[in-house]
Amino acid sequence: MPENISIKVIGRCRPLTGEESSKGVKSVVKVSGDKILLELGGKEQSFGFDGAYSGEVRNEQIFKEKCETMLQRTTEGYNSTIMTFGATGAGKSHLMSGTDDNPGIAPQMIKRLYQHIAEKSNREFFITVSYLQAMDEKMMDLLNPHNNQMTIRHHPHKGIFVDGLSEMVVHSYDEMSEMYEQGRRVHEAGGSDLKGSRARAHSVFSITIEQKERQSSKVGVRSVLTLAEIAGFDHGGSTDPKVVAGVQGMASVLNALGGPKKGGAIPYRDSVITRVLQESLGGNAVTMVLAVVSPVDKSAQETMTTLQYAQYAKNTKNHVKMNLDETHDIINDLRDEISKLREKIAAQSQPNKDDVLKMEALVQDLQIAKRSTWEEREKQSSKYQNERKTNLANKGVLEWVQDSMKKGNRELQEKLMLLQKEKDQLTYQYKERRKVVDDLNEELQRKIGEYSKLTQSGKSSESETKKKVTAVHDLKEKLKKETDGLKRLKEQLQELTEKQKNERENAKAQITSLKGNAELRQKIEREEREHLEKEHAALVHFEIDKMKMDIENLKQDIQMKVNKGHAYSSQEGELLEVHVAEMKAEKNVTTLQIQLLEKEKARIVQELEDVHKVHKDELEIQQLQHFQTFRSYREMFEEQKIALDQRYRQLLEDAIQDAVFLSSRNNELQDENKSQRQHIAEMKDVITKLGGRIPPEPGMTA
Repeated sequence: MPENISIKVIGRCRPLTGEESSKGVKSVVKVSGDKILLELGGKEQSFGFDGAYSGEVRNEQIFKEKCETMLQRTTEGYNSTIMTFGATGAGKSHLMSGTDDNPGIAPQMIKRLYQHIAEKSNREFFITVSYLQAMDEKMMDLLNPHNNQMTIRHHPHKGIFVDGLSEMVVHSYDEMSEMYEQGRRVHEAGGSDLKGSRARAHSVFSITIEQKERQSSKVGVRSVLTLAEIAGFDHGGSTDPKVVAGVQGMASVLNALGGPKKGGAIPYRDSVITRVLQESLGGNAVTMVLAVVSPVDKSAQETMTTLQYAQYAKNTKNHVKMNLDETHDIINDLRDEISKLREKIAAQSQPNKDDVLKMEALVQDLQIAKRSTWEEREKQSSKYQNERKTNLANKGVLEWVQDSMKKGNRELQEKLMLLQKEKDQLTYQYKERRKVVDDLNEELQRKIGEYSKLTQSGKSSESETKKKVTAVHDLKEKLKKETDGLKRLKEQLQELTEKQKNERENAKAQITSLKGNAELRQKIEREEREHLEKEHAALVHFEIDKMKMDIENLKQDIQMKVNKGHAYSSQEGELLEVHVAEMKAEKNVTTLQIQLLEKEKARIVQELEDVHKVHKDELEIQQLQHFQTFRSYREMFEEQKIALDQRYRQLLEDAIQDAVFLSSRNNELQDENKSQRQHIAEMKDVITKLGGRIPPEPGMTA
């Protein structure tokens, strides 16, 4: 039996931005318990909801406390809707979509949904998604932005749906997250032919969940989870009826459901967005409204409007029930009904017009029901997948493709981000310890210098000399300890760099299946090369630092030996000079090798650029050739079409002439037949008069 439940309303006030705070903007909104307090015109007005949150509260907390319970109802077979509405700049997108550091309601709902599915090993799930944008009464498919017409229809099985909206089958959390992210980017990038402000655009992300027990004949359940972001009620002073209807439609429906006009006709059909969300507003859905407001004083009137309509929503009751997935039974029932109606029409000499119209409607419902089976929707989804690449390119959203290629999925992105944070921390520790080592080196040089002066003066006592030597040795031990720590940090950095490299290789392997154009791929590869060059340069820098430290240690050892009175022989001096000369020569050779490598790198880069240019030119030539071939085929098709049209006209004329001839001949035969019938009648009269005898032929005697 249907269950009557009220729409739940949660209030959320965003915090002041840094710029607003620096300008001294006044906040006129406070959150107290489950109430939002608004100061307007010197008076404070209070609005009580099912929950209220300030801007400091993270999206995760709101989801866990208020939204997560709705998922349970959804997976039990009840339709559910979460919608955000508020003025432009109030923070609707931040609450619904969030950021990488603070995920919104939608990403968390998607993640939790698949965690729930993983716990239900005894059930089989079939999940599809669609993403609709409605602006100024025009609809756009955000997952597959085509130019085909879309209409809102009602079906006894599917309910209200948008005919022509792509429904994509998803099999995993990654796929659904990718679909949501891609559609959101198309929405934000304005990759459509619609004109006007994005602030007037509504968006509806729908997740259809169908489930049944594995290897069971029991009827399954079906539910729709709708995540909607509603545009503000301000139409910017526009007088265009479509603009006004698009942004004011939601206000009119809420007013009729729970406002001053409650009890009257509900104008669902006055706007696209209210027609699409009809089940969510007074219909068959568990609905939660997230009313988002801005705290700034200049937005006080828009805040008041949002809170008033949120109050109207809270006064609205929905009539929810569990949705059984009876697709196969409905198909069989429709077939039986159509068969009976067809037999009835065939038995009538003059078919009833109402019966014919009813059968046409039933046939249409049957076609929609047949397209609702899992197998058919899987096939249709594959078709949409092939179309969407072309449509996305045609809409000018190639930057979205590039971004997807670089970032990969969300989990991989988070892993790379954590590795980078760890590397930054190690780099900071390395720099700090390197500073300590440099300071110790300077202090050691100073103490060695003091010891040298003391020994050269000859005025130092044995205890004083011993004290200086002990201090130098202690400092050397401390320096050695810090140097060892610095080496360990360097090794950790190298290991982390290698781990990052492996993760990037994995990411690259995962995204090779995504086929962008050659120019985009080249750009991504160039960025990867530059990144690797920077890392290699850092490694060279580390090695140079190590070499400098080794040289410093060697110099200190030599200085200590000299101070202790060690005299180098001419042979040792000669060896040292040879070693220094070899190092200088090696340095020159290494410098030359680096220069040659730089030249080789420049040559290879130039070759790559040339190859890319040639490939690009060849591709353009191929495209031109394909276009010319297509044009030739089209011309041939047009010529054949003209020839067929001419042949058709000739045949039609011949047929008309034949019909005229046959009609004339038919009339002649009818006249002859009439004459023969009259002659037969006359002969019958003569035979009757002669008593049944046949009269003789003319010129013969009886």
